[in-house]
Amino acid sequence: MSSTQARYITGSVLAVDGGWMSFNQPGDAHPPVDGALQAELSCPAECTDARIVLVTGGAKGIGAAVARRFAANGDTVVIADKDGTAAAELATSLPGKHLAKSLDVAVESDVVSMFEELRRRFGYIDVLVNSADTADRIVPAIEQLSNQLEHVLDVNLTGAFTCAREAIKAMRPGGVILNLGSIDSFLPFAPRHAYGASKAGMDMLTRCMAAELGPVGIRTATVAPGHIRTPALAQLAKAGRIDLAAIGRRIPMGRMGRPEDVADASFFLASSDASYINGSILYVDGGWTSFGDAGNASELYDECFAEAAG
Repeated sequence: MSSTQARYITGSVLAVDGGWMSFNQPGDAHPPVDGALQAELSCPAECTDARIVLVTGGAKGIGAAVARRFAANGDTVVIADKDGTAAAELATSLPGKHLAKSLDVAVESDVVSMFEELRRRFGYIDVLVNSADTADRIVPAIEQLSNQLEHVLDVNLTGAFTCAREAIKAMRPGGVILNLGSIDSFLPFAPRHAYGASKAGMDMLTRCMAAELGPVGIRTATVAPGHIRTPALAQLAKAGRIDLAAIGRRIPMGRMGRPEDVADASFFLASSDASYINGSILYVDGGWTSFGDAGNASELYDECFAEAAG
Protein backbone atom coordinates (compact mmCIF):
# COMPACT_ATOMS: atom_id res chain seq x y z
CA MET A 1 0.00 0.00 0.00
CA SER A 2 3.03 2.28 -0.19
CA SER A 3 3.02 2.53 -3.99
CA THR A 4 1.70 5.39 -6.09
CA GLN A 5 -1.09 3.08 -7.23
CA ALA A 6 -2.49 3.31 -3.69
CA ARG A 7 -2.35 7.11 -3.61
CA TYR A 8 -6.02 7.45 -2.63
CA ILE A 9 -5.95 4.75 0.04
CA THR A 10 -5.42 5.95 3.60
CA GLY A 11 -6.78 4.72 6.92
CA SER A 12 -8.03 1.50 5.33
CA VAL A 13 -7.60 -1.89 6.99
CA LEU A 14 -7.02 -4.68 4.49
CA ALA A 15 -7.20 -8.18 5.97
CA VAL A 16 -4.56 -10.50 4.51
CA ASP A 17 -5.86 -13.68 6.09
CA GLY A 18 -6.81 -16.17 3.40
CA GLY A 19 -10.48 -15.63 4.25
CA TRP A 20 -10.22 -16.30 7.99
CA MET A 21 -12.60 -13.46 8.88
CA SER A 22 -15.13 -14.62 6.30
CA PHE A 23 -15.62 -18.05 7.85
CA ASN A 24 -18.13 -18.03 10.69
CA GLN A 25 -19.39 -21.59 10.81
CA PRO A 26 -18.72 -24.66 12.95
CA GLY A 27 -16.25 -27.17 11.63
CA ASP A 28 -13.38 -26.72 9.20
CA ALA A 29 -13.17 -24.13 6.45
CA HIS A 30 -10.87 -26.29 4.34
CA PRO A 31 -10.36 -30.05 4.05
CA PRO A 32 -7.55 -31.20 6.38
CA VAL A 33 -4.15 -31.84 4.86
CA ASP A 34 -1.03 -33.62 6.09
CA GLY A 35 1.94 -31.37 6.75
CA ALA A 36 2.35 -27.85 5.46
CA LEU A 37 0.81 -26.78 2.19
CA GLN A 38 3.42 -26.05 -0.47
CA ALA A 39 1.74 -22.69 -1.05
CA GLU A 40 2.66 -21.71 2.50
CA LEU A 41 6.34 -22.43 1.94
CA SER A 42 6.91 -20.19 -1.06
CA CYS A 43 5.43 -17.20 -2.80
CA PRO A 44 2.95 -18.05 -5.54
CA ALA A 45 4.25 -17.73 -9.06
CA GLU A 46 3.41 -14.47 -10.73
CA CYS A 47 0.85 -14.87 -13.48
CA THR A 48 2.38 -13.68 -16.75
CA ASP A 49 -0.18 -15.14 -19.15
CA ALA A 50 -2.94 -12.92 -20.54
CA ARG A 51 -6.13 -13.34 -18.55
CA ILE A 52 -9.76 -13.26 -19.60
CA VAL A 53 -11.31 -10.41 -17.59
CA LEU A 54 -15.02 -9.55 -17.57
CA VAL A 55 -16.04 -6.09 -16.38
CA THR A 56 -19.75 -5.39 -15.99
CA GLY A 57 -20.78 -1.76 -16.19
CA GLY A 58 -17.47 -1.38 -17.99
CA ALA A 59 -18.32 1.24 -20.62
CA LYS A 60 -18.00 4.39 -18.52
CA GLY A 61 -16.63 5.86 -15.31
CA ILE A 62 -14.96 3.48 -12.87
CA GLY A 63 -15.80 0.40 -14.93
CA ALA A 64 -14.10 1.87 -18.00
CA ALA A 65 -10.99 2.71 -15.97
CA VAL A 66 -10.88 -0.87 -14.71
CA ALA A 67 -11.17 -2.18 -18.27
CA ARG A 68 -8.36 0.10 -19.42
CA ARG A 69 -6.10 -1.00 -16.54
CA PHE A 70 -6.41 -4.70 -17.31
CA ALA A 71 -6.08 -4.10 -21.05
CA ALA A 72 -2.85 -2.17 -20.43
CA ASN A 73 -1.52 -5.32 -18.77
CA GLY A 74 -2.14 -7.33 -21.93
CA ASP A 75 -5.27 -9.07 -20.62
CA THR A 76 -8.27 -9.75 -22.84
CA VAL A 77 -11.17 -7.69 -21.51
CA VAL A 78 -14.87 -8.34 -22.04
CA ILE A 79 -16.73 -5.06 -21.52
CA ALA A 80 -20.35 -5.77 -20.64
CA ASP A 81 -22.64 -2.79 -20.28
CA LYS A 82 -26.26 -1.84 -20.79
CA ASP A 83 -24.94 0.79 -23.21
CA GLY A 84 -23.63 -1.60 -25.83
CA THR A 85 -22.56 1.20 -28.16
CA ALA A 86 -20.31 2.82 -25.54
CA ALA A 87 -18.91 -0.61 -24.64
CA ALA A 88 -18.02 -1.26 -28.28
CA GLU A 89 -16.36 2.14 -28.65
CA LEU A 90 -14.21 1.51 -25.59
CA ALA A 91 -13.30 -2.01 -26.69
CA THR A 92 -12.04 -0.79 -30.07
CA SER A 93 -10.04 2.03 -28.47
CA LEU A 94 -8.04 -0.29 -26.21
CA PRO A 95 -4.75 -1.90 -27.23
CA GLY A 96 -5.18 -5.53 -28.20
CA LYS A 97 -8.32 -7.46 -29.08
CA HIS A 98 -11.27 -7.11 -26.70
CA LEU A 99 -14.95 -7.91 -26.71
CA ALA A 100 -17.99 -5.72 -26.03
CA LYS A 101 -21.35 -7.08 -24.96
CA SER A 102 -24.66 -5.30 -24.44
CA LEU A 103 -25.94 -6.58 -21.10
CA ASP A 104 -28.52 -5.69 -18.48
CA VAL A 105 -27.32 -7.59 -15.41
CA ALA A 106 -30.83 -7.43 -13.96
CA VAL A 107 -32.08 -9.79 -16.70
CA GLU A 108 -30.99 -13.24 -15.54
CA SER A 109 -31.57 -15.00 -18.86
CA ASP A 110 -29.32 -12.48 -20.66
CA VAL A 111 -26.57 -12.98 -18.07
CA VAL A 112 -26.74 -16.76 -18.44
CA SER A 113 -26.66 -16.52 -22.24
CA MET A 114 -23.66 -14.21 -22.21
CA PHE A 115 -21.63 -16.49 -19.95
CA GLU A 116 -22.49 -19.51 -22.07
CA GLU A 117 -21.18 -17.61 -25.09
CA LEU A 118 -17.99 -16.63 -23.25
CA ARG A 119 -17.36 -20.24 -22.17
CA ARG A 120 -17.73 -21.39 -25.77
CA ARG A 121 -15.41 -18.64 -27.00
CA PHE A 122 -12.69 -18.63 -24.34
CA GLY A 123 -13.25 -21.81 -22.35
CA TYR A 124 -12.78 -20.06 -19.02
CA ILE A 125 -12.83 -16.70 -17.22
CA ASP A 126 -10.04 -15.58 -14.91
CA VAL A 127 -11.42 -12.39 -13.36
CA LEU A 128 -14.92 -10.99 -12.90
CA VAL A 129 -15.30 -7.36 -11.85
CA ASN A 130 -18.90 -6.62 -10.81
CA SER A 131 -18.98 -2.88 -11.53
CA ALA A 132 -22.51 -2.42 -12.88
CA ASP A 133 -24.68 -0.41 -10.52
CA THR A 134 -27.44 2.16 -10.26
CA ALA A 135 -28.62 4.52 -7.53
CA ASP A 136 -32.05 5.26 -6.11
CA ARG A 137 -33.63 8.69 -5.95
CA ILE A 138 -32.82 10.71 -2.85
CA VAL A 139 -36.24 11.03 -1.22
CA PRO A 140 -37.60 10.52 2.31
CA ALA A 141 -38.49 6.94 3.19
CA ILE A 142 -42.21 7.67 3.25
CA GLU A 143 -42.00 8.80 -0.39
CA GLN A 144 -39.86 5.92 -1.65
CA LEU A 145 -41.66 3.50 -3.93
CA SER A 146 -40.97 -0.19 -3.50
CA ASN A 147 -40.45 -0.76 -7.22
CA GLN A 148 -37.64 1.83 -7.16
CA LEU A 149 -35.90 -0.12 -4.40
CA GLU A 150 -36.44 -3.39 -6.25
CA HIS A 151 -34.76 -2.02 -9.36
CA VAL A 152 -31.64 -0.92 -7.45
CA LEU A 153 -31.40 -4.25 -5.66
CA ASP A 154 -31.98 -6.16 -8.91
CA VAL A 155 -29.05 -4.41 -10.59
CA ASN A 156 -26.59 -3.92 -7.74
CA LEU A 157 -27.05 -7.06 -5.69
CA THR A 158 -29.00 -9.72 -7.56
CA GLY A 159 -27.23 -8.84 -10.80
CA ALA A 160 -23.84 -9.13 -9.11
CA PHE A 161 -24.80 -12.50 -7.63
CA THR A 162 -26.03 -13.84 -10.96
CA CYS A 163 -22.82 -12.81 -12.70
CA ALA A 164 -20.72 -14.33 -9.92
CA ARG A 165 -22.71 -17.57 -10.00
CA GLU A 166 -22.20 -17.95 -13.74
CA ALA A 167 -18.53 -16.90 -13.56
CA ILE A 168 -17.79 -19.60 -11.00
CA LYS A 169 -18.84 -22.22 -13.53
CA ALA A 170 -16.17 -20.92 -15.91
CA MET A 171 -13.36 -20.31 -13.41
CA ARG A 172 -10.29 -22.37 -12.66
CA PRO A 173 -8.23 -22.32 -9.45
CA GLY A 174 -6.74 -18.85 -9.25
CA GLY A 175 -9.92 -17.16 -10.42
CA VAL A 176 -10.95 -13.89 -8.78
CA ILE A 177 -14.33 -12.21 -8.26
CA LEU A 178 -14.24 -8.52 -7.35
CA ASN A 179 -17.37 -6.67 -6.23
CA LEU A 180 -17.46 -2.89 -6.47
CA GLY A 181 -18.96 -1.70 -3.20
CA SER A 182 -19.00 1.82 -1.80
CA ILE A 183 -18.29 3.86 1.30
CA ASP A 184 -22.04 3.28 1.78
CA SER A 185 -21.16 -0.36 2.43
CA PHE A 186 -20.07 0.81 5.88
CA LEU A 187 -21.35 4.35 6.45
CA PRO A 188 -25.05 5.01 5.82
CA PHE A 189 -26.33 7.80 3.64
CA ALA A 190 -29.85 8.06 4.99
CA PRO A 191 -31.88 9.02 1.90
CA ARG A 192 -30.34 6.29 -0.27
CA HIS A 193 -32.00 3.29 1.28
CA ALA A 194 -31.72 0.75 -1.53
CA TYR A 195 -28.26 1.81 -2.65
CA GLY A 196 -26.77 1.49 0.84
CA ALA A 197 -28.50 -1.83 1.42
CA SER A 198 -27.31 -3.17 -1.93
CA LYS A 199 -23.69 -2.17 -1.36
CA ALA A 200 -23.66 -3.62 2.17
CA GLY A 201 -25.19 -6.75 0.68
CA MET A 202 -22.44 -6.95 -1.94
CA ASP A 203 -19.80 -6.97 0.77
CA MET A 204 -21.59 -9.81 2.57
CA LEU A 205 -21.86 -11.61 -0.76
CA THR A 206 -18.09 -11.26 -1.11
CA ARG A 207 -17.49 -12.74 2.32
CA CYS A 208 -19.93 -15.62 1.92
CA MET A 209 -18.37 -16.59 -1.39
CA ALA A 210 -14.87 -16.30 0.06
CA ALA A 211 -15.72 -18.95 2.63
CA GLU A 212 -17.39 -21.17 0.07
CA LEU A 213 -14.95 -20.83 -2.81
CA GLY A 214 -11.63 -20.65 -0.97
CA PRO A 215 -11.18 -24.45 -0.91
CA VAL A 216 -11.46 -24.60 -4.71
CA GLY A 217 -8.93 -21.81 -5.21
CA ILE A 218 -11.22 -18.92 -6.17
CA ARG A 219 -10.80 -15.64 -4.29
CA THR A 220 -13.21 -12.76 -3.74
CA ALA A 221 -12.80 -9.19 -2.54
CA THR A 222 -14.75 -5.95 -2.32
CA VAL A 223 -13.39 -2.64 -3.60
CA ALA A 224 -15.22 0.24 -1.90
CA PRO A 225 -14.72 3.59 -3.65
CA GLY A 226 -15.34 6.90 -1.97
CA HIS A 227 -16.18 10.07 -3.89
CA ILE A 228 -14.64 9.59 -7.33
CA ARG A 229 -14.46 12.16 -10.13
CA THR A 230 -16.61 10.41 -12.73
CA PRO A 231 -18.69 11.95 -15.54
CA ALA A 232 -21.82 11.12 -13.54
CA LEU A 233 -20.49 13.10 -10.58
CA ALA A 234 -19.73 16.02 -12.89
CA GLN A 235 -23.32 16.01 -14.12
CA LEU A 236 -24.63 16.14 -10.55
CA ALA A 237 -22.35 19.09 -9.81
CA LYS A 238 -23.47 20.95 -12.94
CA ALA A 239 -27.09 20.43 -11.97
CA GLY A 240 -26.37 21.89 -8.54
CA ARG A 241 -27.35 18.68 -6.78
CA ILE A 242 -24.03 18.30 -4.93
CA ASP A 243 -21.47 20.71 -3.50
CA LEU A 244 -18.04 19.46 -4.51
CA ALA A 245 -16.15 21.84 -2.23
CA ALA A 246 -18.21 20.80 0.79
CA ILE A 247 -17.61 17.13 0.00
CA GLY A 248 -13.89 17.76 -0.40
CA ARG A 249 -13.66 19.29 3.05
CA ARG A 250 -15.03 16.06 4.53
CA ILE A 251 -12.25 14.00 2.93
CA PRO A 252 -9.03 13.86 5.00
CA MET A 253 -6.91 13.91 1.84
CA GLY A 254 -8.75 17.06 0.75
CA ARG A 255 -9.65 15.86 -2.72
CA MET A 256 -11.75 13.40 -4.61
CA GLY A 257 -10.34 10.28 -6.13
CA ARG A 258 -9.97 9.35 -9.79
CA PRO A 259 -11.45 6.30 -11.54
CA GLU A 260 -7.87 5.15 -12.08
CA ASP A 261 -7.38 4.92 -8.31
CA VAL A 262 -10.15 2.34 -8.10
CA ALA A 263 -8.84 0.57 -11.19
CA ASP A 264 -5.36 0.25 -9.68
CA ALA A 265 -6.82 -1.20 -6.47
CA SER A 266 -8.89 -3.68 -8.49
CA PHE A 267 -5.88 -4.73 -10.55
CA PHE A 268 -3.84 -5.32 -7.40
CA LEU A 269 -6.54 -7.43 -5.75
CA ALA A 270 -6.81 -9.59 -8.86
CA SER A 271 -3.03 -10.11 -9.04
CA SER A 272 -0.81 -12.81 -7.58
CA ASP A 273 0.50 -10.17 -5.15
CA ALA A 274 -2.89 -10.41 -3.42
CA SER A 275 -2.99 -14.21 -3.40
CA TYR A 276 -3.71 -14.40 0.36
CA ILE A 277 -6.43 -11.73 0.34
CA ASN A 278 -9.84 -13.36 0.33
CA GLY A 279 -13.19 -11.93 1.42
CA SER A 280 -11.63 -8.60 2.40
CA ILE A 281 -12.88 -5.08 1.68
CA LEU A 282 -10.55 -2.32 0.54
CA TYR A 283 -11.71 1.28 0.90
CA VAL A 284 -10.38 3.62 -1.80
CA ASP A 285 -11.79 6.78 -0.27
CA GLY A 286 -9.07 9.24 0.70
CA GLY A 287 -9.75 8.47 4.35
CA TRP A 288 -13.51 9.17 4.27
CA THR A 289 -14.45 6.17 6.41
CA SER A 290 -11.71 7.02 8.93
CA PHE A 291 -13.08 10.49 9.71
CA GLY A 292 -15.52 10.40 12.59
CA ASP A 293 -15.27 13.97 13.86
CA ALA A 294 -17.74 16.82 13.45
CA GLY A 295 -16.84 19.57 11.01
CA ASN A 296 -14.33 19.36 8.20
CA ALA A 297 -11.48 16.92 7.80
CA SER A 298 -9.49 19.13 5.45
CA GLU A 299 -9.38 22.68 4.21
CA LEU A 300 -7.36 21.79 1.11
CA TYR A 301 -8.59 22.71 -2.34
CA ASP A 302 -7.30 21.89 -5.80
CA GLU A 303 -8.45 22.10 -9.37
CA CYS A 304 -10.05 18.67 -9.22
CA PHE A 305 -13.28 20.19 -7.91
CA ALA A 306 -13.42 22.60 -10.82
CA GLU A 307 -12.61 19.74 -13.22
CA ALA A 308 -15.38 17.58 -11.81
CA ALA A 309 -17.89 20.42 -12.12
CA GLY A 310 -16.70 21.51 -15.55
